[in-house]
Amino acid sequence: MNRRSALKNLSLVLGTSALPSWAYQWKQDSFPAILGPNTELLGAIVNAIIPETDSPGAKTIGAHLYIERMVKDCMSKEDQQAFQNGLQKLASSALKNYQKVFPQLSSQDQISLLTGLQNSTLPEESQFFKRLKGLTLASYTSSEYFLTQHRNYTMAPGFYHGCVPVQ
Repeated sequence: MNRRSALKNLSLVLGTSALPSWAYQWKQDSFPAILGPNTELLGAIVNAIIPETDSPGAKTIGAHLYIERMVKDCMSKEDQQAFQNGLQKLASSALKNYQKVFPQLSSQDQISLLTGLQNSTLPEESQFFKRLKGLTLASYTSSEYFLTQHRNYTMAPGFYHGCVPVQ
C-alpha cells in the first residue's frame, strides 16, 4: 500500500469524525439556534446596526449566528447571563415604549432604542451595547463578503510566478 494514500485516507477519516455535528456540511441554515427565541431579536438588532443597502446587511451575512456562537463558546456563564439580560431588557423596552416587539419596529424606532442603550448611564446597558456592537462589527468585517468585495482578500497570498522577466 502506498504510504501517501494511506496517510491521506487516515487524515480524511480522522478529520471528518473530529468535526462537531453542526460543522459537518455547514450551511448558514444548519447552524443551531443557541439563544432560542432570541435569535430573531438578535437578527433584528444586528440588522439595525448594519442595515441592508446596496450591500448585504449584518443579518444577511449571518452576524447574529456568529454572535450566538461567540456568546456560547467564548463567554463565561456570568457574561452569557448578562448578555441574555441585555437582550431581555431591550425586548421589554420595545414592548413598553412602542407596544411592539423589536423586530416589528420601524428602523427609526429601533435606532432610537439602541441609541438609548448606548447613551445609558447604567453601566450594564452601555456595556451590553458596546459588546453587541463590537461583535457585530467583528463578524461583518471577517465575513466572506467583506473580505472578498472590500478588502481584496486572497486565500493564498504570495503566489510563485516563475519565468518572470527580471529588469
